[in-house]
Amino acid sequence: MFELSRDLYRELKPMVILDTRNPGRTERLLLAACERTVARLAGERRGYDSAARALFSEVRFLFPVQQQLNGYRIIERRLSAALDVLAVDTGSNRMPWDGLRCAAMNRRGKPCRRTRLRGMRYCPSHKHLEVAFRATSDGVSAA
Repeated sequence: MFELSRDLYRELKPMVILDTRNPGRTERLLLAACERTVARLAGERRGYDSAARALFSEVRFLFPVQQQLNGYRIIERRLSAALDVLAVDTGSNRMPWDGLRCAAMNRRGKPCRRTRLRGMRYCPSHKHLEVAFRATSDGVSAA
């Protein structure tokens, strides 16, 4: 899920109007909106049919008028692809969040609450553990 929102953000980022006083602010707003939308899309697929419209109305002011139609088309295309990935990734008889959590434990011994990367068991913070996991599952010791 992390990759889906980041891909959407990376495609929209070049079209954003940068704030001259605080250039990182607009990019942070765009990234936060993309991540919220994809997370909500994964959590409530049935009740969130207008995801593209909702995201576009939230970030429309970040784009120049000439780029708004292009931005909406990118959002619509990426979110429909995200729906397809989430449908395949979660299966039809499970809750959307089942199996999407990171397999690592935090310092306090509780499960990590972040979403895993596609095709991996771990989130971006714990992806270094994937190499150790694959080495031990192949019969090679990680020492």
